[in-house]
Amino acid sequence: MTKNLLSVMLFAFVGGCLRAGCGQLWGGFWGTMLVNLAGSFLLAFLTYHAVLKEQLTGWLNLGIGTGLVGSFTTFGTFSLQSVQLLQHSFLAGAGFMTINLLGGFLMALGGFKLALYLNQERNND
Repeated sequence: MTKNLLSVMLFAFVGGCLRAGCGQLWGGFWGTMLVNLAGSFLLAFLTYHAVLKEQLTGWLNLGIGTGLVGSFTTFGTFSLQSVQLLQHSFLAGAGFMTINLLGGFLMALGGFKLALYLNQERNND
């Protein structure tokens, strides 16, 4: 239990710092969209790649998935920015939400498919 909490805390610190850096680099709506799309891909890829290869212990998988990727992505900022965009332009707000939600799903699917592909390649060698 303590190992799990420490893992989440450590990786959350790193993910939060990465998120802050991306926010400063890209800022605003673009930064939010990029980290959410990248996070969706990474969470699916890392989860399935690690599960299929059985290389990560439970506490490390939890730290990376919940801590790192969970603090890197940002649902709260996405929600707030969606409301802000909708107040100014329905089309911009709807587009932002669509790109984040549909794009996030497609990125997660891509991460999952890449993990499956890499696992098949490993098994064929």
